[in-house]
Amino acid sequence: MNNTVQAIALGTLRYGDSSLIAACYTQQFGLQSYMLKGILSAKKKKKLSKSFFEPLTLLEFEAKKNRDGKLGYLQEVTLLQAYTSIPFDLRKKAVVFFLAEVIHQVVKEEQQEPNPSLFEFLKKRLLWLDKHSEIGLFHLKTMLDLTKFMGFYPNISHNDAPYFSLEAGCMSAYKPRFHFIEGDLKTLWINVLGTKFEATGNINVSREEKMVLLEYAINYFKLHLQQFKPPKSTEILNALFKVS
Repeated sequence: MNNTVQAIALGTLRYGDSSLIAACYTQQFGLQSYMLKGILSAKKKKKLSKSFFEPLTLLEFEAKKNRDGKLGYLQEVTLLQAYTSIPFDLRKKAVVFFLAEVIHQVVKEEQQEPNPSLFEFLKKRLLWLDKHSEIGLFHLKTMLDLTKFMGFYPNISHNDAPYFSLEAGCMSAYKPRFHFIEGDLKTLWINVLGTKFEATGNINVSREEKMVLLEYAINYFKLHLQQFKPPKSTEILNALFKVS
């Protein structure tokens, strides 16, 4: 029996001449992959649109949980909630492409187990991004907040210590040998972590500092998630924010 499934599109791979395989993070089943047969064909009358599977689009459809190692098939999909600004804002599109790469790698760690709290967290953040014009530290804060669901959220107690160890995930009174943050950047790192999401726009940070903090966050994920790879869209994201 099929279930009504809420999902967040993560990306697609081409399969053959006219089909795609879509990765989706679902509220009910966790990470799932679906065959979109003939979606690229100009001749076939389709109930599916490739645009529905743009990164981090919110979807709803009828489906069963995929069997281990098997693909599901989707015949019809609707938008759970249509975005009004993300598809038309280059900076927001860069942010969602970046976060889609991060999220895809994160949810792989859960081995297809559902996590409704994580799904709701992501949905609320995406709807917030769609409704607000100021992006600010959205991508950095969202990326760091993801670690709450993965069990390696940075510990910033004793924040008067001079160093933050990326490898240990906590403050340090002694200078670590590798992978640490110090000085003004350590203060900014603590401010981002210690500030509520809605108030991060009040943090005074330069474009250069934002880029460096993002590199620290990516390195933090590499140190704490097996096989995590820096998102390919990082360079595009930084380039857009550099000129905006």
